[in-house]
Amino acid sequence: MLKLYHQGSSVCAAKVRLVLSEKNLQWESKYIDVLKGEQFDPAYLALNPNAVVPTLVHDDLPIIESTVICEYLDDIFSNQLLRPDSPYELAQMRIWTKRVDERLHPMTSVLTYAASHRHTILNNNSTKEVEAIISETRDPVKRQRKREWIEMGMEAPTAKESVTEFEKTLQDMETVLSTRPWMAGATYSLADVALTPYLNRLSMLNMDGFWRRYANVSDWFERVRSRDSFEPALYSWVPDTLAESLLFNGKKSWPKVRELLATI
Repeated sequence: MLKLYHQGSSVCAAKVRLVLSEKNLQWESKYIDVLKGEQFDPAYLALNPNAVVPTLVHDDLPIIESTVICEYLDDIFSNQLLRPDSPYELAQMRIWTKRVDERLHPMTSVLTYAASHRHTILNNNSTKEVEAIISETRDPVKRQRKREWIEMGMEAPTAKESVTEFEKTLQDMETVLSTRPWMAGATYSLADVALTPYLNRLSMLNMDGFWRRYANVSDWFERVRSRDSFEPALYSWVPDTLAESLLFNGKKSWPKVRELLATI
């Protein structure tokens, strides 16, 4: 039995849903609304002390960290392997999954909060409630950055860093995809899985202009979107109100993002 604790718009949860969909696996959904703070529930913290999604529970054994979960699923369910046979291509796959975890993911939180979530938080909460939302972040450095994203939006000090990281990622993807059809080599792999939700986040924020400037990336993303796994993994679990909010707020923020892109 597979149980996935996840949230609709979480890029990390989407990676795992992509693997589950690619492998046609049956799983039980345990939805955690992180915007309401459900990840801090003691019962969930017992499974994932990091208070993040996703968490996979397989036969009562919890596995955390989305990249680890994806490789675990590929190990356990070896039909339609999502890792290359070639040791070199396998290394390329892991270089990209590592880069996503270490560099792109943190900047995605910045962009999403600064461009969209801040508007929802400020519009739907009192000053006291906004302060409580900020204070629930335990790490003092992360708490200060969250305050800046909410209060300053795309003017926050880390906002340009997020735009720069996305731009560098897209440039490097363009170079790689000029030499091979998929990110790690000749076949679709966990490298493609890892990157898909992050480019899709740009689309959900009405910021397709980020990647449409790159012909090879655009072709890759269209092929990714045509896969049967894409729709159920990336959109089926996103509440309509959240999808609408991301699109609406992202569109408002795009002129500032475009201005930042021009300075890189």
